[in-house]
Formats: sequence, structure tokens, C-alpha cells
Amino acid sequence: VGDFMQSPVLSAKPTMTEKQIEDLFIRYDVRALPVVDDDNEVIGLVSYKEVSAAKMRLINKQEKRLRQIEKAVADGRKLPEDRPLESAVKGWMKQKVQLAEASLTMAEVEQLLLETDVGYVPVVAEGTKQLVGMVTRTDLLRQHRYYSSLHYHNKGFSDSIAARKPIIELRKRLKKFDVENE
Repeated sequence: VGDFMQSPVLSAKPTMTEKQIEDLFIRYDVRALPVVDDDNEVIGLVSYKEVSAAKMRLINKQEKRLRQIEKAVADGRKLPEDRPLESAVKGWMKQKVQLAEASLTMAEVEQLLLETDVGYVPVVAEGTKQLVGMVTRTDLLRQHRYYSSLHYHNKGFSDSIAARKPIIELRKRLKKFDVENE
């Protein structure tokens, strides 16, 4: 893994907010970031999915705050206390994260990604949780492109065109039964 992982890798701190994480995603064009503590040990992972959910919660909090202010003004009461609405990533990150040690082979990491159905895995130093890199599905596909002799376990992509010929023929025969829209 150490030969083809992305390293050094951008990471997030547990105190960062939704907006700060989203800014990193946009600025560096990434979809996931490992969350590390002060000792650079992986404590979680945040993907675009978690950021989107956190942003929706933030929008809901802002709308609720506006309704409270409007109601207080209408009733002639004191305005609600102004406190920060954003929350730290440590409250909404994925905490159970699959890690890959740098000594694993490409086949082992590929199997790990396929079994856990994730698109990325933080790579840590042997026997520790020290972040040393990140491996994505794209990294694996890139390796298969350059090293075509490697066996690829995903049947949908590993079959040759000739092996798919019966399916292609079946699709052609079934095409005549398709209903055309007017």
C-alpha cells in the first residue's frame, strides 16, 4: 500500500466546524478526510455525506433561531441568547473507521474496500494508528490500469468484451420488445 497510497494526506482536527471542513473539501477537491488528534492518530473519518448532513442540521438550527427571534419580537420579549450554531466534527464524524496498515498488499486493501463498501481507507503505520496516507478506489483502479497483469476481483470490470458477448446478444434480442415513447 505504501507504494501507491496518497501521502502526505490532508486531515481534519476534531474541533473543526462544518464550514471549515466543507472549505477543505472544496479547496482541495477531496471527498473524505481522516480526523486525527494532536498525536496524528486517526480517531475518525468525515466524508462529504457527513458534511452534507451536518450542513442541513446547521440550516435547521439557523431557521429555528430566526423563528425564535421573530416570535420574541412579535411578543415584545427579550431576544434569545446568541450562541454559536456550528458544531465540531468530533460530534458527527464516523468514529468506527476501517484502517489499513502500510504493509498490506494491494489485493488485501482491495478486498477491504470491497467488503466494507467504502471508497477510501486511511493508511496507518504498522501497529499504530499514526496516519501515513490514504487509499481510494481510484488509486486501486489506477494501479490496475498500469499493472494489467494484476487480477481484479470486480467481475463487472474484469470480464473481457468477448466474455460479455452473450449478454450483449441477449440485450439486442430483447430490444425489439422495448416500448417506444411517442
